[in-house]
Amino acid sequence: MTQDYSAKWWAAFICIICIEAVLLILLFSRQPTPLLFVAIIAIAFLLFFIPQLDEVIALTFDRGKLDSKINSIGKKISTTKTRTDKLILLSIPKSMFETLKKLAAGSFGSYEMSDALERELYHLKDIGYVEVGRIRDIPYKDNNLSDYVIVTDDGKQFIELRRSVEEESKS
Repeated sequence: MTQDYSAKWWAAFICIICIEAVLLILLFSRQPTPLLFVAIIAIAFLLFFIPQLDEVIALTFDRGKLDSKINSIGKKISTTKTRTDKLILLSIPKSMFETLKKLAAGSFGSYEMSDALERELYHLKDIGYVEVGRIRDIPYKDNNLSDYVIVTDDGKQFIELRRSVEEESKS
């Protein structure tokens, strides 16, 4: 990672090195004092952090750009959430969702196997929302379709997700 340092930073860097050298000479030439140790350590830290100073200054002056970037990302996330919610709502028709909810409740009630109900069951089985042996083996008429069809965990998760999306879209 290469950075372009301005002349003022190089001048400050050289001055700090000279001060550090003078302090080191003082340390070795006479009796060391705690204040001298503190000064040497402080200068060493400055030498280490000068290259990062440009980045810190740039970050503080570019806060407006940072805020606008965060707002832009927030808008993109909001748009993506809206699209995802719409995709969930459109993934299966309302009538099929109602069938899935009734099956999940365990009390679908009496039914007559129509072509539409049979197609819905095949589709729900294909996407993994229900488990059923053979749909053709389900009696044509009975008191409770839930006795023959079991809603999977994925189906239950979909119901909860779609309910939450519908509630959010109402408010």
